[in-house]
Amino acid sequence: MIFLVIPCFFAISQTNDNSDQKLISLPLITSFSPSEYNGGIQNWDIDQDTSGYMYVANNYGLLEFDGSSWNNYPIAGATKTRSVLIERSSNKIYVGGQKQLGLFERTESGITYKNLVPLIPDSIIKDEIWDIIEFNQSIYANIYGVISKVNENSIQPLIGVTSAEFLTEVDSSLFAGSINGLFKLEGDTFKYLNNSVGYNFRGVSVYKDRFLLFTYEGEILSYTNERITSVKTQFDAFLSESKINKVLMLKNGNIVLGTQNNGLLIINEDLQPILHLTKNKGLNHRTVIALYEDNFNNLWVGLNNGICVVELSSPFSLINENVGLEGTGYAAASLNEDIYLGTSSGLFEPRGNITEMKETNRYELIKGSEGLVNNVEVIENAILLSHHEGAFILNNREINQFYNETGVWGFSKLTDTQLLGGTYEGFTIFDKKGTIPALKGNLHGLGESSRVFEFDNDSTLWMTHGYKGAYKIKLQADSIYSMEHYGAEDGFPSDLLISVYRIDDELIFTAETGIYSYNPESDRFEPHPFLNKWFEKRHVSKIKQINKNQIFYIAGGQLGLLKKESIGVYKSEEQQFRKINEYISDDLENISVINKDILVGAKEGFIRYNPELDRSIKDSFETYLKRVEITNQENETNTVTGTFFQSTTMDSPKVIRFEYSTPYFDGLSNIKFAYRLVPYEKEWSEWTETNWKEYTNLPAGEYQFEIKSLNIYENESRVGVYPFTINPQWYESNIAYTLYFAFIVFAFFSVLYSREKKHKTEKQILSQTKEEEIRSKDREIHEFSEKTNQQIQELKNERLKQEITHKNSQLASVTMHLLSKNEFVMSLRKKLNEALSNKDNTDSLNRIVKSIDKNIDDDETWDTFAQYFDQVHGNFLQKIKQEVHLTPQETKLCAYLKMNMSTKDIANLMNITIRGVELARYRLRKKLGITRETNLVEYLDDF
Repeated sequence: MIFLVIPCFFAISQTNDNSDQKLISLPLITSFSPSEYNGGIQNWDIDQDTSGYMYVANNYGLLEFDGSSWNNYPIAGATKTRSVLIERSSNKIYVGGQKQLGLFERTESGITYKNLVPLIPDSIIKDEIWDIIEFNQSIYANIYGVISKVNENSIQPLIGVTSAEFLTEVDSSLFAGSINGLFKLEGDTFKYLNNSVGYNFRGVSVYKDRFLLFTYEGEILSYTNERITSVKTQFDAFLSESKINKVLMLKNGNIVLGTQNNGLLIINEDLQPILHLTKNKGLNHRTVIALYEDNFNNLWVGLNNGICVVELSSPFSLINENVGLEGTGYAAASLNEDIYLGTSSGLFEPRGNITEMKETNRYELIKGSEGLVNNVEVIENAILLSHHEGAFILNNREINQFYNETGVWGFSKLTDTQLLGGTYEGFTIFDKKGTIPALKGNLHGLGESSRVFEFDNDSTLWMTHGYKGAYKIKLQADSIYSMEHYGAEDGFPSDLLISVYRIDDELIFTAETGIYSYNPESDRFEPHPFLNKWFEKRHVSKIKQINKNQIFYIAGGQLGLLKKESIGVYKSEEQQFRKINEYISDDLENISVINKDILVGAKEGFIRYNPELDRSIKDSFETYLKRVEITNQENETNTVTGTFFQSTTMDSPKVIRFEYSTPYFDGLSNIKFAYRLVPYEKEWSEWTETNWKEYTNLPAGEYQFEIKSLNIYENESRVGVYPFTINPQWYESNIAYTLYFAFIVFAFFSVLYSREKKHKTEKQILSQTKEEEIRSKDREIHEFSEKTNQQIQELKNERLKQEITHKNSQLASVTMHLLSKNEFVMSLRKKLNEALSNKDNTDSLNRIVKSIDKNIDDDETWDTFAQYFDQVHGNFLQKIKQEVHLTPQETKLCAYLKMNMSTKDIANLMNITIRGVELARYRLRKKLGITRETNLVEYLDDF
């Protein structure tokens, strides 16, 4: 889609004054090429359905445009499609062409085609079908010159006309034209209109109280009272050369003539030309073969190569290279009905007017003005041109340069005889002498670029700089008396983007954000009490008061209008300008007034706005669901037409894709969409230009797909609501859930039983394992205990051994002591007995001997010995005395023998002789009951 120009300036009923004729501009024309609509080059007929969708009969089939995209519906076995008609009651689409007649109908699965050719009677040649018309709720078709009534079940030829060239409805009447004359339908018969034979008619329209007839050759005829008269116009020669293909009467009464050789011409009810468009003049081809006015009053033009859409009812148009104006627009002015437009390429003036049927440029460059024009001003009946190369004056279409030292921004009247010029390097003063201003000198003391400046009074001048702030300059006799600088420290938000303007005889200052006014008492800048609230956070790059009640501005690249409702009370309007904002230049923005029109500097030329042609904006519109594509789990895709997608039920889809559109043709772009899937999505999506949404693997349940759209004016459409249900899979049905429940219950108890059994088994295994572990532990403990006991026993035995060794040591010590004592005593006794042989000492010695004997037989020593002996030999003495009755001497003998003592030692200890020991051993054997073969000592050891 290519935007050649912006919306149309021309209301079709325009005044005829010179200024309107001279200010030449073109309406917005949107062009579609064959590659864009995916069809053939020729487009023979156009219609619109009740939803707003556009349909075009194209060489390659039926084209459909939904506001976002094109679709092509080819007809199998057919060639070129020549005609299309939407039946209003059913939205069925009738199409005709080369050997084809049929209808398209939307079904649940999409759009289908029904061939009606078999219904054509054999009496009619099955060739071209050029026109299909709905009249009085019936369908009529021109089947190779035979007008027939058509429905989807039958085709009835009508009598009265043959070789028909066209079929049209005008003023609630159906007309057919042929080389045999003009015919009007009455009942089911076409009646010949007298005196109409001999003309090659192409169309009929109403003109006051009569019919206007148009022929292919370009003649315009008036038919009244059964008489045909020729109508002469200023464009007869043009029509004669151009040849008329199509005639369309617009809703406002104007007539569009589509020609074979020279585009289209729009004329009003007074047969005055309003607009001419052709190749290199708005259209991309000169041959017009189809015309249609849509429900937004746009004119759809079917061309021999492409399609154009012309906005005829908009207050906007564009002045650019399509009408001969080159470059970016910077300034405009008018003087005595002469209009001058300054651009980056020079100064231009219009030549001729838009109604002239010419293809040459309509704006001409004034020789000598080539280059960047900064400003065009009318000062005292003269046009002053501020130029990048200096200053020029235009008198009687002759341009003269009067300053060339540096570039000039603009002029202001200094005194009755002097001009002040703002230049790239400060201010310069010019004397007004004769017809050309003369340089007087520079205003010394300021060397800054002085583009924007305003006088506060005769002696005070304010100049603002784009990035250095504002300057208050006091003038005195051609020189600067004083100069003060104001910036961020004086109330402005910064030093940047400050400009001064005059509104209601008051100086206002736009800044980086907001609008300010100067307070002389505080010598500071303050937010403007009335205007600032509209721009508190926005930068106003241009503001222009048109009259006492209207102030135009450009803020943030958007054009707007402040309308004064009462003193200090304004209302801001920006909505109606949104569609042209993208064309506004962002370099030295400018707004100019030319008569009743507002010109805004554009990136290419100028935007033209006529406030008197404002139209209401349609804020009620629909968003339609075009189609739904449902892809199942086997990747099979089924398409459902959007109108049939209501409370639709489907099995669990793998992918579901929604496609939607909004046929809003007040500007053929900038439609945005938002959507949500309830209850899956609670919030609306972000606005997007994408016109489809896809969901994957949605679970079973009830859903509601909601869509809405946003037009260029930021109005929202009504919400489209499309409920649908996703059925559960067989494994999600109630029976399946019952089985699932039963299975779950069975499985639950099975699991419980299994777990219980497993638990018991595990418990048993665990018990066995525990028992085995316990036994193992017991064995380990037993082994450890035995090992420990063994170690303890070993320790005990070792201890006993140590104790026995100790006891034996003690016993040996006692025994040695006894032996030593007894030996000593025996020795002493022996000596005493020898002494007793002396009778003199007999008595006393006997007493001593008795005392010694007594000492030898002392039992205290034996008791000590017996104690130690039993400790060492396990109570041997006590045990043997319990078994055998022994005398003390025999007991001692047993002890001494147990100790394996020699007979000599035993004799000493027992104080007897060796023979006495032997005798004691003998008697002991007898008591113990052992024979001589038994070793007495071994017997006692084993006891």
